[in-house]
Amino acid sequence: MSRSDDQGSRSRGSEHDAGSLAGASLPPDFGDRLLAWYRENGRDLPWRRTHDPYAILVSELMLQQTRVETVLDRYGRFLERFPDFETLAAGDVDEGLAEWSGLGYYRRARSLHALARAVVEQHGGNLPEDIDSLRALPGIGPYTAAAVASLCFGLPELAIDGNIARALCRLAAVEEDPKKSSVQRHLRELASEQLAAHPAGDFNQALMELGARVCLPRSPRCKDCPVPDMCAARCLGIETRIPPTRRQPILEVREEALIVERDGRYFMVRGQRPGVLQDMWELPTLDSRLEHGSLNEYLCRQDWPFERGELLGEIQHGITDRRITCFIYRGRALAESPEFTVRESSEDAPQGSTRGTNRDGTPGEPAGPGAGIEAGWFTVGEIAALPLAASAQKAFARVVGVDLTRR
Repeated sequence: MSRSDDQGSRSRGSEHDAGSLAGASLPPDFGDRLLAWYRENGRDLPWRRTHDPYAILVSELMLQQTRVETVLDRYGRFLERFPDFETLAAGDVDEGLAEWSGLGYYRRARSLHALARAVVEQHGGNLPEDIDSLRALPGIGPYTAAAVASLCFGLPELAIDGNIARALCRLAAVEEDPKKSSVQRHLRELASEQLAAHPAGDFNQALMELGARVCLPRSPRCKDCPVPDMCAARCLGIETRIPPTRRQPILEVREEALIVERDGRYFMVRGQRPGVLQDMWELPTLDSRLEHGSLNEYLCRQDWPFERGELLGEIQHGITDRRITCFIYRGRALAESPEFTVRESSEDAPQGSTRGTNRDGTPGEPAGPGAGIEAGWFTVGEIAALPLAASAQKAFARVVGVDLTRR
């Protein structure tokens, strides 16, 4: 059948088919067909091979706004280091951040640590099995609570992520924004009978797989869909219009980073930028969104005794709606730089300041104008063990030729 013939047949049948498909529930055999396809075509992912609530929760938090391929590289190592809630709760936050390096959105790692402590202190180390108690835990929102409830405990909760929302909106020809609460209520009603009739965790996973691999945002692969005849949007020929696109302008960001080496150690800082990078170690960096003037002026404001040298290279990376180009320069010392190896909180330091430790163990000087900023000299091996920003990993790979991804 030609594309025009296919479109014609869809148009001729659309009035009847779309009206029957866009009802208050999915067709009775929808779940059977979807799950049969999933069992045959679903990806073999490590978090799908376990029934351990802790391991499943870790995967759900890692997968938020992060590619599966990226999570696969970190998931097993994280579980080796922190195999359960008790181990994670007893560990240092920085250790968790270090294992999270490269996944981005680092507040999730802090939230997971706080969640582990709450589970240990309030629930004896076992994840609660009811939806309200799950939602009350730190760092767990409606999606994560529903995902864990269905995957771990079989509760009939629809875990509405972007993939599931897109697939269900197309199935029911819902053209409104799937983030609206009224639309999400409708999607839950739509799936409620299927969730009750099938293993809820498998049903959610199958819908996610459909959205991730077939019902794609811009170019849905309808020919690979196990339920094309059940899709109201396809019958109406509007599948590419659902969900409505909300184009956000891409912000071009320029960064200038300084790489300073002395006796095999590199100068690293943490806390120079608020937001997602607040907890991560990185190179001294001038961010065009946050600071004006030159890199040398920025270094002077921070009281770091360096100046910009020659350009060593550049890297590009992106965060949500930003496209970032970072120019990496060699740093030259203006004077003998401080001998601290790491800055850390000090009981006798004024609140809000930080103090380093000299190589002989004596207290260093406060951080100066950059109050709250930690800084220190580290070997490559020590840097690899730090909670490290992805941009720093790329910078070292580009200009130093070392791979700082933890192995």
